[in-house]
Amino acid sequence: MIKIIYDVTCITSFFTKNSSRSGIYFTAKNILDELIKRDDVQLYLYFSPEAEIADNYWKLRRELYPNLNYIQEIHEKSLLIKLNKKIWDFHAKIFSHRIIRKIFAVGILITQHYVRALFKKSCNKDVLRTANIFFSPIYTTPKFIRENKNLSVYTILYDTIPVLFPKNHGLDWSASIKKLCESFTSKDYFFSISKQTKNDFKKETPLITDSNTFITPLAASVDFRQIQNEKKTGFVKQKYGILADKKYIFSLCTLEPRKNLIRAVKTFIDFINKNKIDDYCFVLGGGHWDSFLEELKKYEVSWNPEQIIRAGYIDDEDLPILYSNAEWFVYTSQYEGFGLPPLEAMQCGCPVITSNSSSLPEVVGDAGLMIDWDSDEQHIEAYEKYYFNPLLREENSRKGLERAKLFSWEKTTDLMVEKMKKTIS
Repeated sequence: MIKIIYDVTCITSFFTKNSSRSGIYFTAKNILDELIKRDDVQLYLYFSPEAEIADNYWKLRRELYPNLNYIQEIHEKSLLIKLNKKIWDFHAKIFSHRIIRKIFAVGILITQHYVRALFKKSCNKDVLRTANIFFSPIYTTPKFIRENKNLSVYTILYDTIPVLFPKNHGLDWSASIKKLCESFTSKDYFFSISKQTKNDFKKETPLITDSNTFITPLAASVDFRQIQNEKKTGFVKQKYGILADKKYIFSLCTLEPRKNLIRAVKTFIDFINKNKIDDYCFVLGGGHWDSFLEELKKYEVSWNPEQIIRAGYIDDEDLPILYSNAEWFVYTSQYEGFGLPPLEAMQCGCPVITSNSSSLPEVVGDAGLMIDWDSDEQHIEAYEKYYFNPLLREENSRKGLERAKLFSWEKTTDLMVEKMKKTIS
């Protein structure tokens, strides 16, 4: 049996924020849920004591994982914890006042220093001494963990997008990737979500090698399945402003430049105008960046509002229905570390169009139409192939369902445990 200290900080961060949950949150949670099922793994949960999310830590313990072991034992009504929470609450209220916020940051730094010391002191020393693995779904490994030489450290690698697209993410995000890489040691091991991601991290640090980095692809939740229910579909279409008599194509992503949505939308308008199509619309699901939304709005003069539906955040329970009943799914992103939405779409039997760049070929294989992300002509041709050839849509729906069977959280976790066992044997 292997003993794993599992860092649940990223789960804790978004435990109570449905609309802010990211792919990293779901990755961390799904892997943890699979590990819990296993008889050959003993789990201990670790939480980084960042005060702004400390409240969620105890909610997590009470509501989500009440029966698991935690390496920290500290009372939530501790005077220091309560003081720290009050400081962070006040910090949130004055966030827009930059000068006051900077002054107050000193108090936060001081209290965080003592909170970290308190959490470190509260860690179960026997667990730290006897555990084999420290597993981090994303964050750098704490210094006091690295002091325990018996622990092999595993970190999941997602992408280097902030480094590749610094203009879209800013220096802070780019620096976070650099900081993560600088925290690695030659004794660490890594799980990379794709071959593309592994190769990208190799360019950032020589510590990523073929011998210590293993490809462990992401997976779609089992909740993503084909749902053909006229009543439910009608309700969901009405909920997101899709007219009952309209067929729709679907895209799900954050509205950011590398997602290539402006081109996907513009070429969709060209496609329906060229072929005089009046019963199709393009549904855009996902959060947005305000600045990019302004850029998107510049093009709205060229289309009817009924043709482009900005649905925004989609509730989890509605996604399988939207995928299942779309004519096809569009995801012609310039760059991805993996590309989970196309996999979700395929698992729901929805034909997909994706770009042929970065990691997307690893996900889609031959189960969809793949095009150059920067080609208007190929976008229009792909739309026309699906529109005029229902047999192709049916074929790729079938291929997608088969392709999706290659990915599951159980398979990914099995592979992770297999690699971890070998490194500690």
